Amino acid sequence: CEMCGWTPEEGSKAPVAEKQKMPSVLKRAANFAKSAFNHMASGAHKAPDHVYKSRIEICNSCDKLNGSKCSECGCFVSMKASWSSEKCPLEKWTEYRPAGRKCGGCGKK
Repeated sequence: CEMCGWTPEEGSKAPVAEKQKMPSVLKRAANFAKSAFNHMASGAHKAPDHVYKSRIEICNSCDKLNGSKCSECGCFVSMKASWSSEKCPLEKWTEYRPAGRKCGGCGKK
């Protein structure tokens, strides 16, 4: 391939994609702090299992997935996807708010 340099002589497997560059440590720390604050401020609600699984499926098919982390925000995907208050930085999935509840979980209107 002219783009990646792979040749059939190297074997039948295509080359492994290069790892995505992660945000700086400072940016990752700031993103985590923001996510943790939002999670706690919203009552530390977890996303329902079906929402979590859907989010993970989306992340697993994303080209920004770098091992267990998102190379866009630097967060651990499994943790971020489990918090109902979180959303994908690329807007592939949004925060979860149960229908009929303004606050997102306590039941008060």
